[in-house]
Amino acid sequence: MLNSVWTDNISIIVNLIVFLLTIIFSFILINKLKIEQKNYKVLFILYLFFWIPLMLLRSYTGTMESKALNDNLLLWLPLSAYGFIGIFARIFADWFCYLRKNRKSFIYLAIIIQIITYIPIIIYPCTTTNVIQSLGVGVGASCIGTYQMLFNEQYGKSRCFLTISILSIPPLLADFISSPIQSVVSVISKTQSEPYDKNILKYLWLIGLVFLLISLVLCFFVKEQPSNFLSDVKYKSKLKSHNEVFYFILICVLGSIIAFIKFANSGSIAQLHLQKLSDNTSQAYEGYLSVMFSFGQLVGGLITGLYLINKIGKVWSFSIGIIVWIIYHIISLFITNPYAYLGVHILNGFAYGIVYNLILGFILQKTFTTNKITPTGIYQSILSVGITASTWFTSYLKQNVLGPESSIEQYMKVSELINLIIIGFVIFSLFLFLYTVVLEKRDFKYLLWKKRR
Repeated sequence: MLNSVWTDNISIIVNLIVFLLTIIFSFILINKLKIEQKNYKVLFILYLFFWIPLMLLRSYTGTMESKALNDNLLLWLPLSAYGFIGIFARIFADWFCYLRKNRKSFIYLAIIIQIITYIPIIIYPCTTTNVIQSLGVGVGASCIGTYQMLFNEQYGKSRCFLTISILSIPPLLADFISSPIQSVVSVISKTQSEPYDKNILKYLWLIGLVFLLISLVLCFFVKEQPSNFLSDVKYKSKLKSHNEVFYFILICVLGSIIAFIKFANSGSIAQLHLQKLSDNTSQAYEGYLSVMFSFGQLVGGLITGLYLINKIGKVWSFSIGIIVWIIYHIISLFITNPYAYLGVHILNGFAYGIVYNLILGFILQKTFTTNKITPTGIYQSILSVGITASTWFTSYLKQNVLGPESSIEQYMKVSELINLIIIGFVIFSLFLFLYTVVLEKRDFKYLLWKKRR
Protein backbone atom coordinates (compact mmCIF):
# COMPACT_ATOMS: atom_id res chain seq x y z
CA MET A 1 0.00 0.00 0.00
CA LEU A 2 2.79 2.41 0.97
CA ASN A 3 4.71 1.49 -2.18
CA SER A 4 1.63 2.23 -4.28
CA VAL A 5 1.14 5.64 -2.64
CA TRP A 6 4.84 6.43 -3.05
CA THR A 7 4.72 5.43 -6.73
CA ASP A 8 1.64 7.61 -7.30
CA ASN A 9 3.32 10.60 -5.63
CA ILE A 10 6.44 10.17 -7.79
CA SER A 11 4.24 9.95 -10.90
CA ILE A 12 2.43 13.17 -9.99
CA ILE A 13 5.70 15.02 -9.35
CA VAL A 14 7.22 13.81 -12.66
CA ASN A 15 4.12 14.82 -14.60
CA LEU A 16 4.07 18.27 -13.00
CA ILE A 17 7.72 18.75 -13.98
CA VAL A 18 6.94 17.72 -17.56
CA PHE A 19 4.02 20.16 -17.55
CA LEU A 20 6.19 23.09 -16.40
CA LEU A 21 8.98 22.27 -18.86
CA THR A 22 6.47 22.13 -21.73
CA ILE A 23 5.04 25.54 -20.77
CA ILE A 24 8.55 27.04 -20.74
CA PHE A 25 9.44 25.40 -24.08
CA SER A 26 6.17 26.64 -25.62
CA PHE A 27 6.93 30.27 -24.75
CA ILE A 28 10.49 29.97 -26.08
CA LEU A 29 9.22 28.46 -29.35
CA ILE A 30 6.56 31.16 -29.79
CA ASN A 31 9.19 33.88 -29.35
CA LYS A 32 11.41 32.23 -31.97
CA LEU A 33 8.73 32.14 -34.69
CA LYS A 34 9.39 34.67 -37.46
CA ILE A 35 6.69 35.90 -39.84
CA GLU A 36 6.64 39.27 -41.63
CA GLN A 37 3.22 40.33 -40.37
CA LYS A 38 2.63 41.25 -36.73
CA ASN A 39 0.06 39.87 -34.29
CA TYR A 40 0.25 36.28 -35.61
CA LYS A 41 1.68 35.12 -32.27
CA VAL A 42 -1.58 35.95 -30.50
CA LEU A 43 -3.45 33.74 -32.98
CA PHE A 44 -0.82 31.02 -32.47
CA ILE A 45 -1.23 31.20 -28.68
CA LEU A 46 -5.03 31.20 -29.01
CA TYR A 47 -4.82 28.08 -31.19
CA LEU A 48 -2.61 26.44 -28.57
CA PHE A 49 -4.99 27.16 -25.67
CA PHE A 50 -7.99 26.25 -27.83
CA TRP A 51 -6.47 22.84 -28.59
CA ILE A 52 -5.62 21.92 -24.99
CA PRO A 53 -9.24 21.02 -24.00
CA LEU A 54 -9.63 18.99 -27.21
CA MET A 55 -6.47 16.99 -26.53
CA LEU A 56 -7.36 16.73 -22.85
CA LEU A 57 -10.86 15.34 -23.33
CA ARG A 58 -11.44 13.52 -26.61
CA SER A 59 -9.20 10.55 -25.71
CA TYR A 60 -10.87 10.25 -22.27
CA THR A 61 -14.44 10.24 -23.56
CA GLY A 62 -14.23 6.45 -23.97
CA THR A 63 -12.56 6.04 -20.58
CA MET A 64 -15.32 7.99 -18.85
CA GLU A 65 -18.00 5.87 -20.53
CA SER A 66 -16.40 2.43 -20.36
CA LYS A 67 -14.35 2.57 -17.16
CA ALA A 68 -15.81 5.29 -14.92
CA LEU A 69 -19.50 4.87 -15.86
CA ASN A 70 -19.14 1.13 -16.55
CA ASP A 71 -21.32 1.34 -19.64
CA ASN A 72 -19.83 -0.67 -22.51
CA LEU A 73 -23.04 -1.21 -24.46
CA LEU A 74 -23.39 2.50 -25.29
CA LEU A 75 -19.66 3.22 -25.66
CA TRP A 76 -20.10 3.76 -29.41
CA LEU A 77 -22.55 6.61 -28.79
CA PRO A 78 -20.26 9.27 -27.22
CA LEU A 79 -17.36 8.16 -29.43
CA SER A 80 -19.39 8.48 -32.63
CA ALA A 81 -20.95 11.79 -31.53
CA TYR A 82 -17.53 13.46 -31.83
CA GLY A 83 -17.31 12.72 -35.56
CA PHE A 84 -21.04 12.96 -36.31
CA ILE A 85 -21.36 16.62 -35.31
CA GLY A 86 -18.38 17.47 -37.53
CA ILE A 87 -20.28 16.37 -40.64
CA PHE A 88 -22.56 19.39 -40.24
CA ALA A 89 -20.46 21.82 -38.19
CA ARG A 90 -17.71 22.27 -40.79
CA ILE A 91 -20.06 23.26 -43.64
CA PHE A 92 -22.04 25.44 -41.23
CA ALA A 93 -18.77 27.15 -40.26
CA ASP A 94 -18.13 28.10 -43.91
CA TRP A 95 -21.62 29.55 -44.32
CA PHE A 96 -21.54 31.31 -40.94
CA CYS A 97 -18.13 32.92 -41.61
CA TYR A 98 -19.21 34.01 -45.09
CA LEU A 99 -22.37 35.56 -43.66
CA ARG A 100 -20.39 37.42 -40.98
CA LYS A 101 -17.45 38.17 -43.32
CA ASN A 102 -14.91 37.02 -40.70
CA ARG A 103 -13.52 33.79 -39.23
CA LYS A 104 -13.39 34.81 -35.56
CA SER A 105 -17.16 34.69 -35.29
CA PHE A 106 -17.24 30.90 -35.59
CA ILE A 107 -14.30 30.53 -33.19
CA TYR A 108 -16.29 32.56 -30.63
CA LEU A 109 -19.34 30.39 -31.28
CA ALA A 110 -17.33 27.14 -30.93
CA ILE A 111 -15.82 28.27 -27.62
CA ILE A 112 -19.24 29.21 -26.21
CA ILE A 113 -20.78 25.90 -27.37
CA GLN A 114 -17.97 23.96 -25.71
CA ILE A 115 -18.36 25.88 -22.44
CA ILE A 116 -22.09 25.12 -22.41
CA THR A 117 -21.63 21.42 -23.24
CA TYR A 118 -18.85 20.82 -20.67
CA ILE A 119 -20.87 22.09 -17.69
CA PRO A 120 -23.43 19.19 -17.53
CA ILE A 121 -20.80 16.43 -17.19
CA ILE A 122 -19.04 18.43 -14.46
CA ILE A 123 -22.31 18.63 -12.53
CA TYR A 124 -23.46 15.04 -13.15
CA PRO A 125 -21.34 12.49 -15.09
CA CYS A 126 -23.53 10.04 -17.02
CA THR A 127 -23.91 8.70 -20.55
CA THR A 128 -26.17 11.58 -21.61
CA THR A 129 -23.80 14.29 -20.38
CA ASN A 130 -20.87 12.37 -21.88
CA VAL A 131 -22.56 12.45 -25.28
CA ILE A 132 -23.29 16.18 -24.87
CA GLN A 133 -19.66 17.03 -24.07
CA SER A 134 -18.48 14.84 -26.97
CA LEU A 135 -20.64 16.90 -29.32
CA GLY A 136 -19.01 20.04 -27.91
CA VAL A 137 -15.51 18.62 -28.42
CA GLY A 138 -16.54 17.73 -31.99
CA VAL A 139 -17.62 21.31 -32.66
CA GLY A 140 -14.27 22.50 -31.32
CA ALA A 141 -12.37 20.11 -33.57
CA SER A 142 -14.36 21.46 -36.52
CA CYS A 143 -12.53 24.76 -36.02
CA ILE A 144 -9.34 23.30 -37.51
CA GLY A 145 -10.31 24.47 -40.97
CA THR A 146 -11.41 27.87 -39.66
CA TYR A 147 -8.02 28.45 -38.01
CA GLN A 148 -6.20 27.29 -41.14
CA MET A 149 -8.14 29.67 -43.38
CA LEU A 150 -7.89 32.55 -40.89
CA PHE A 151 -4.12 32.13 -40.61
CA ASN A 152 -3.71 31.73 -44.36
CA GLU A 153 -5.81 34.82 -45.14
CA GLN A 154 -4.12 37.05 -42.59
CA TYR A 155 -0.51 35.81 -42.76
CA GLY A 156 0.05 32.95 -45.23
CA LYS A 157 -1.65 34.13 -48.44
CA SER A 158 -0.13 31.90 -51.13
CA ARG A 159 2.04 29.86 -48.74
CA CYS A 160 -0.32 27.01 -47.84
CA PHE A 161 2.43 24.69 -46.66
CA LEU A 162 3.69 27.45 -44.33
CA THR A 163 0.23 27.47 -42.75
CA ILE A 164 0.21 23.67 -42.45
CA SER A 165 3.69 23.61 -40.90
CA ILE A 166 3.13 26.39 -38.35
CA LEU A 167 -0.34 25.22 -37.32
CA SER A 168 0.89 21.65 -36.81
CA ILE A 169 2.90 22.87 -33.80
CA PRO A 170 0.08 23.99 -31.38
CA PRO A 171 -1.65 20.57 -31.30
CA LEU A 172 1.65 18.92 -30.38
CA LEU A 173 2.35 21.46 -27.64
CA ALA A 174 -1.25 21.08 -26.45
CA ASP A 175 -0.68 17.32 -26.27
CA PHE A 176 2.45 17.76 -24.15
CA ILE A 177 0.60 20.16 -21.83
CA SER A 178 -2.54 18.04 -21.49
CA SER A 179 -0.79 14.67 -21.07
CA PRO A 180 0.67 15.38 -17.59
CA ILE A 181 -2.74 16.71 -16.53
CA GLN A 182 -4.43 13.55 -17.81
CA SER A 183 -1.89 11.34 -16.07
CA VAL A 184 -2.20 13.15 -12.73
CA VAL A 185 -6.02 13.05 -12.75
CA SER A 186 -5.88 9.40 -13.86
CA VAL A 187 -3.65 8.46 -10.92
CA ILE A 188 -5.77 10.42 -8.41
CA SER A 189 -9.00 8.85 -9.73
CA LYS A 190 -7.73 5.35 -8.93
CA THR A 191 -9.73 3.66 -6.15
CA GLN A 192 -9.64 0.27 -4.43
CA SER A 193 -12.76 -1.04 -6.19
CA GLU A 194 -12.68 0.81 -9.54
CA PRO A 195 -9.76 1.91 -11.74
CA TYR A 196 -11.47 5.28 -12.37
CA ASP A 197 -13.71 7.37 -10.12
CA LYS A 198 -16.12 9.37 -12.30
CA ASN A 199 -16.38 12.14 -9.68
CA ILE A 200 -12.63 12.70 -9.92
CA LEU A 201 -12.22 12.01 -13.64
CA LYS A 202 -14.81 14.73 -14.35
CA TYR A 203 -12.27 17.33 -13.23
CA LEU A 204 -10.62 16.92 -16.63
CA TRP A 205 -13.65 18.73 -18.05
CA LEU A 206 -13.41 21.41 -15.37
CA ILE A 207 -9.76 22.00 -16.32
CA GLY A 208 -10.78 22.06 -19.99
CA LEU A 209 -13.41 24.65 -19.13
CA VAL A 210 -10.73 26.88 -17.57
CA PHE A 211 -8.63 26.72 -20.75
CA LEU A 212 -11.71 27.57 -22.81
CA LEU A 213 -12.33 30.67 -20.71
CA ILE A 214 -8.71 31.69 -21.30
CA SER A 215 -9.24 31.11 -25.04
CA LEU A 216 -12.35 33.30 -24.95
CA VAL A 217 -10.30 36.16 -23.46
CA LEU A 218 -7.44 35.66 -25.93
CA CYS A 219 -9.88 35.74 -28.83
CA PHE A 220 -10.59 39.41 -28.07
CA PHE A 221 -6.93 40.23 -28.78
CA VAL A 222 -6.71 38.44 -32.14
CA LYS A 223 -6.83 41.04 -34.89
CA GLU A 224 -8.61 40.00 -38.05
CA GLN A 225 -8.47 42.51 -40.89
CA PRO A 226 -11.88 42.46 -42.64
CA SER A 227 -10.19 43.37 -45.94
CA ASN A 228 -8.20 40.12 -45.77
CA PHE A 229 -11.31 37.92 -45.67
CA LEU A 230 -11.02 35.52 -48.65
CA SER A 231 -7.87 37.39 -49.73
CA ASP A 232 -6.03 34.13 -50.39
CA VAL A 233 -8.61 32.95 -52.95
CA LYS A 234 -6.73 34.66 -55.79
CA TYR A 235 -3.76 32.39 -55.10
CA LYS A 236 -5.86 29.24 -55.41
CA SER A 237 -7.09 27.38 -58.49
CA LYS A 238 -10.84 27.04 -59.02
CA LEU A 239 -12.55 23.70 -59.46
CA LYS A 240 -14.48 24.21 -62.69
CA SER A 241 -14.59 21.16 -64.98
CA HIS A 242 -16.34 17.88 -64.24
CA ASN A 243 -12.97 16.10 -64.22
CA GLU A 244 -11.61 18.47 -61.56
CA VAL A 245 -14.72 18.04 -59.40
CA PHE A 246 -14.54 14.25 -59.76
CA TYR A 247 -10.86 14.37 -58.80
CA PHE A 248 -11.73 16.49 -55.75
CA ILE A 249 -14.43 14.01 -54.69
CA LEU A 250 -11.95 11.14 -54.91
CA ILE A 251 -9.48 13.08 -52.76
CA CYS A 252 -12.25 13.67 -50.18
CA VAL A 253 -13.15 9.95 -50.16
CA LEU A 254 -9.45 9.13 -49.76
CA GLY A 255 -9.25 11.58 -46.84
CA SER A 256 -12.29 9.93 -45.24
CA ILE A 257 -10.63 6.51 -45.50
CA ILE A 258 -7.45 7.93 -43.96
CA ALA A 259 -9.56 9.37 -41.11
CA PHE A 260 -11.27 5.97 -40.67
CA ILE A 261 -7.88 4.28 -40.33
CA LYS A 262 -6.53 6.94 -37.97
CA PHE A 263 -9.46 6.97 -35.52
CA ALA A 264 -9.67 3.16 -35.52
CA ASN A 265 -6.23 2.99 -33.89
CA SER A 266 -5.76 6.27 -32.00
CA GLY A 267 -7.56 8.62 -29.59
CA SER A 268 -10.14 7.03 -27.30
CA ILE A 269 -9.90 3.66 -29.03
CA ALA A 270 -6.13 3.48 -28.50
CA GLN A 271 -6.55 4.72 -24.92
CA LEU A 272 -8.98 1.90 -24.12
CA HIS A 273 -6.68 -0.61 -25.81
CA LEU A 274 -3.74 0.57 -23.69
CA GLN A 275 -5.87 0.29 -20.55
CA LYS A 276 -6.87 -3.25 -21.54
CA LEU A 277 -3.21 -4.19 -21.93
CA SER A 278 -2.59 -2.60 -18.51
CA ASP A 279 -5.21 -4.93 -17.00
CA ASN A 280 -7.82 -2.13 -16.81
CA THR A 281 -5.93 -0.21 -14.13
CA SER A 282 -5.12 3.49 -14.11
CA GLN A 283 -1.49 4.12 -15.08
CA ALA A 284 0.52 7.32 -14.85
CA TYR A 285 1.93 6.95 -18.37
CA GLU A 286 -1.33 6.49 -20.28
CA GLY A 287 -1.79 10.23 -20.86
CA TYR A 288 1.30 10.20 -23.08
CA LEU A 289 -0.18 7.89 -25.71
CA SER A 290 -1.51 10.81 -27.73
CA VAL A 291 1.85 12.59 -27.35
CA MET A 292 3.60 9.69 -29.07
CA PHE A 293 1.11 9.89 -31.92
CA SER A 294 1.30 13.69 -32.23
CA PHE A 295 5.09 13.72 -32.12
CA GLY A 296 5.24 11.08 -34.85
CA GLN A 297 2.69 13.08 -36.87
CA LEU A 298 4.74 16.27 -36.54
CA VAL A 299 7.96 14.53 -37.64
CA GLY A 300 6.17 12.85 -40.55
CA GLY A 301 4.57 16.12 -41.65
CA LEU A 302 7.82 18.10 -41.47
CA ILE A 303 9.83 15.44 -43.32
CA THR A 304 7.16 15.33 -46.02
CA GLY A 305 7.08 19.10 -46.56
CA LEU A 306 10.80 19.76 -46.24
CA TYR A 307 12.35 16.69 -47.85
CA LEU A 308 10.21 13.87 -49.29
CA ILE A 309 8.08 15.94 -51.70
CA ASN A 310 11.11 17.67 -53.22
CA LYS A 311 13.37 14.60 -53.36
CA ILE A 312 11.19 11.63 -54.28
CA GLY A 313 7.78 13.09 -55.20
CA LYS A 314 4.34 12.57 -53.73
CA VAL A 315 3.78 9.01 -55.02
CA TRP A 316 6.81 7.58 -53.24
CA SER A 317 6.18 9.83 -50.23
CA PHE A 318 2.62 8.50 -49.88
CA SER A 319 3.89 4.94 -50.40
CA ILE A 320 6.40 5.35 -47.55
CA GLY A 321 3.57 6.50 -45.25
CA ILE A 322 1.46 3.49 -46.25
CA ILE A 323 4.35 1.05 -45.71
CA VAL A 324 5.04 2.47 -42.23
CA TRP A 325 1.33 2.22 -41.41
CA ILE A 326 1.20 -1.44 -42.46
CA ILE A 327 4.32 -2.16 -40.38
CA TYR A 328 2.66 -0.49 -37.37
CA HIS A 329 -0.49 -2.59 -37.66
CA ILE A 330 1.45 -5.83 -38.15
CA ILE A 331 3.54 -5.10 -35.03
CA SER A 332 0.35 -4.22 -33.12
CA LEU A 333 -0.99 -7.70 -33.88
CA PHE A 334 1.61 -9.23 -31.56
CA ILE A 335 1.99 -6.56 -28.84
CA THR A 336 0.51 -7.39 -25.45
CA ASN A 337 2.81 -5.17 -23.36
CA PRO A 338 1.46 -1.64 -22.66
CA TYR A 339 4.94 -0.06 -22.74
CA ALA A 340 5.71 -1.61 -26.13
CA TYR A 341 2.35 -0.40 -27.47
CA LEU A 342 3.08 3.09 -26.17
CA GLY A 343 6.46 3.12 -27.92
CA VAL A 344 5.33 1.76 -31.28
CA HIS A 345 2.46 4.27 -31.41
CA ILE A 346 4.92 6.83 -32.75
CA LEU A 347 4.96 4.90 -36.05
CA ASN A 348 1.19 5.34 -36.24
CA GLY A 349 1.49 9.13 -35.99
CA PHE A 350 4.49 9.23 -38.36
CA ALA A 351 2.57 7.43 -41.12
CA TYR A 352 -0.51 9.61 -40.62
CA GLY A 353 1.62 12.77 -40.71
CA ILE A 354 2.90 11.85 -44.17
CA VAL A 355 -0.35 10.82 -45.87
CA TYR A 356 -2.57 13.46 -44.21
CA ASN A 357 -0.32 16.42 -45.11
CA LEU A 358 -0.03 15.29 -48.73
CA ILE A 359 -3.81 15.37 -49.11
CA LEU A 360 -4.38 18.55 -47.07
CA GLY A 361 -1.82 20.47 -49.15
CA PHE A 362 -3.92 19.82 -52.26
CA ILE A 363 -7.20 20.82 -50.58
CA LEU A 364 -5.90 24.18 -49.29
CA GLN A 365 -4.81 25.16 -52.80
CA LYS A 366 -8.30 24.78 -54.29
CA THR A 367 -11.44 26.92 -54.24
CA PHE A 368 -14.97 26.81 -55.66
CA THR A 369 -16.59 29.39 -57.90
CA THR A 370 -18.69 30.29 -54.86
CA ASN A 371 -17.08 31.21 -51.54
CA LYS A 372 -20.08 30.36 -49.35
CA ILE A 373 -18.72 26.83 -48.97
CA THR A 374 -15.03 25.99 -49.28
CA PRO A 375 -13.21 22.81 -50.41
CA THR A 376 -11.71 22.65 -46.92
CA GLY A 377 -15.20 22.62 -45.38
CA ILE A 378 -16.47 19.88 -47.72
CA TYR A 379 -13.29 17.87 -47.22
CA GLN A 380 -13.45 17.99 -43.42
CA SER A 381 -17.17 17.17 -43.42
CA ILE A 382 -16.48 14.02 -45.44
CA LEU A 383 -13.56 13.30 -43.10
CA SER A 384 -16.05 13.37 -40.23
CA VAL A 385 -18.04 10.60 -41.93
CA GLY A 386 -14.93 8.42 -41.76
CA ILE A 387 -14.36 9.36 -38.12
CA THR A 388 -17.96 8.53 -37.16
CA ALA A 389 -17.92 5.18 -38.99
CA SER A 390 -14.52 4.27 -37.54
CA THR A 391 -15.33 4.92 -33.87
CA TRP A 392 -18.67 3.11 -34.17
CA PHE A 393 -17.16 0.12 -35.98
CA THR A 394 -14.21 -0.37 -33.62
CA SER A 395 -16.02 0.26 -30.34
CA TYR A 396 -18.98 -1.93 -31.39
CA LEU A 397 -16.77 -4.90 -32.20
CA LYS A 398 -14.58 -4.56 -29.11
CA GLN A 399 -17.33 -3.90 -26.58
CA ASN A 400 -20.78 -5.02 -27.84
CA VAL A 401 -19.81 -8.15 -29.78
CA LEU A 402 -17.01 -9.24 -27.46
CA GLY A 403 -18.60 -8.20 -24.18
CA PRO A 404 -17.12 -6.44 -21.14
CA GLU A 405 -16.21 -9.66 -19.29
CA SER A 406 -14.03 -11.07 -22.06
CA SER A 407 -10.56 -12.42 -21.35
CA ILE A 408 -7.45 -10.73 -22.70
CA GLU A 409 -7.04 -13.64 -25.16
CA GLN A 410 -10.54 -13.12 -26.60
CA TYR A 411 -9.99 -9.39 -26.72
CA MET A 412 -6.70 -9.76 -28.63
CA LYS A 413 -8.35 -12.03 -31.21
CA VAL A 414 -10.95 -9.36 -31.97
CA SER A 415 -8.20 -6.72 -32.06
CA GLU A 416 -6.30 -8.86 -34.56
CA LEU A 417 -9.40 -9.04 -36.77
CA ILE A 418 -9.82 -5.25 -36.61
CA ASN A 419 -6.14 -4.70 -37.43
CA LEU A 420 -6.38 -6.99 -40.47
CA ILE A 421 -9.45 -5.10 -41.70
CA ILE A 422 -7.64 -1.79 -41.21
CA ILE A 423 -4.61 -3.10 -43.13
CA GLY A 424 -7.00 -3.84 -45.99
CA PHE A 425 -8.21 -0.21 -45.88
CA VAL A 426 -4.59 1.01 -45.80
CA ILE A 427 -3.72 -0.97 -48.95
CA PHE A 428 -6.93 0.21 -50.66
CA SER A 429 -6.06 3.84 -49.86
CA LEU A 430 -2.72 3.41 -51.67
CA PHE A 431 -4.43 2.13 -54.83
CA LEU A 432 -6.99 4.94 -54.65
CA PHE A 433 -4.20 7.51 -54.30
CA LEU A 434 -2.36 6.03 -57.30
CA TYR A 435 -5.60 6.26 -59.30
CA THR A 436 -5.93 9.97 -58.46
CA VAL A 437 -2.34 10.49 -59.66
CA VAL A 438 -3.18 8.76 -62.96
CA LEU A 439 -6.23 11.02 -63.38
CA GLU A 440 -4.17 14.09 -62.57
CA LYS A 441 -1.49 13.26 -65.17
CA ARG A 442 -4.10 12.37 -67.80
CA ASP A 443 -5.92 15.67 -67.34
CA PHE A 444 -2.64 17.58 -67.47
CA LYS A 445 -1.71 15.96 -70.80
CA TYR A 446 -5.19 16.69 -72.16
CA LEU A 447 -4.97 20.37 -71.19
CA LEU A 448 -1.46 20.64 -72.69
CA TRP A 449 -2.66 19.07 -75.97
CA LYS A 450 -5.67 21.39 -76.06
CA LYS A 451 -3.46 24.42 -75.49
CA ARG A 452 -1.15 23.46 -78.39
CA ARG A 453 -4.10 23.16 -80.76
